[in-house]
Amino acid sequence: MLTLQARPLELALIYANPQHRQNVTTIIQQYEAQTGQTINLMVLPDKLFKQRLPHWLQGERTPDLLLWQGGERLLSYARQGLLLPLDDLWRSEDWYGAFGSAMATSVSLNGHPYALPFSHYPWGLFYSRPRLAEADLPQPDNWQQLLASCPVLRQRGIIPIMLGTKESWPALAWFDYLDLRINGLAFHQQLTRGEIPYTDPRVTAVFEHWQALVAADCFNDNQNELDWKNTLPYLYHGKAAMVLMASFIVPRSRFADIGLLPFPTIKADMPRYEDAPLDLFAIPARATAQQEQAKQLLRFLGQAKVQQQLLEGLSIFSPLKGASSHVFPEAQAILRGAAGYAQFFDRDVPPAFDQAASPLLAAFPRHPDIPLIQQQLEQLRQRLYPAVSAAATQ
Repeated sequence: MLTLQARPLELALIYANPQHRQNVTTIIQQYEAQTGQTINLMVLPDKLFKQRLPHWLQGERTPDLLLWQGGERLLSYARQGLLLPLDDLWRSEDWYGAFGSAMATSVSLNGHPYALPFSHYPWGLFYSRPRLAEADLPQPDNWQQLLASCPVLRQRGIIPIMLGTKESWPALAWFDYLDLRINGLAFHQQLTRGEIPYTDPRVTAVFEHWQALVAADCFNDNQNELDWKNTLPYLYHGKAAMVLMASFIVPRSRFADIGLLPFPTIKADMPRYEDAPLDLFAIPARATAQQEQAKQLLRFLGQAKVQQQLLEGLSIFSPLKGASSHVFPEAQAILRGAAGYAQFFDRDVPPAFDQAASPLLAAFPRHPDIPLIQQQLEQLRQRLYPAVSAAATQ
């Protein structure tokens, strides 16, 4: 048994749900019993955690270890020198082999990894099996099937696709997936890095496809009155046929009636790229007092059996090659079959751009003015990506 004599380590977490918290508590208790190290858990709601994080990373008082999210949300802090590089752990624990090069790249800046991944989950199109069957409709594997299903379902008094935009982020998945299916991952990543104007004709094509769904009366009318949780009863009780959402939203008790499939194909020759947001653990650079103890805890959390326990009973999955789960095979199939992953629009763009652009995207299905939204997004890009836009105009 390894005994660590030190003050308690503080681990900061975003509260997800009771099951997730119980899993973390159980794992931490196991670690404390094995090592003698005391761990204090600081569990905060999502919004409060995100408000406090910049102050932790830049102030005198910071947790020793924290749960955080991938994409630009991780890399922006790494770029500022506010997170500790973990090259030594990735080498000593062979995480390069255990996670694979793509996962290593996703948490690295200039070749240096800054985090330990522990979960990711796919987005996909949830659909009501009974409602599609009653309308004699196939599951929509391609764009033509999706678009054609809307008038058929409307004739039967069924809302084809539920969308709740009281919070902006559910609408962002529509922009992500249309762009990934039409233009591919490399283009999408260039766009979210601010390297491509939003007035580009390839972006126009994305909005034209989204506008076609609006014109076909695919979405509910009360989008701005609903958050994501409010949309689910429509699907559960057969009032709606589909919703685009993350894999963790549907309880197991609903699996018999509700199916999940990848977002429909638009171009037959385009590889299937997926939104698969990544959650991870990172060490603040200012947390110098107990960095070795924090690294020891990361070594423990990087084991496949530990990550499986962390995610027990949840429809999210460890990215470790050695981890396994029997939960929600359709969701796992989406992850395994993907040619590459985006993190999700609000994680892939800088925070300031997310705050300004996401409400515009969320409003598009109600006010689908393509020239206007492209102009608005481009103005934001030029204002909020100053280095990129300056280089583009030289």
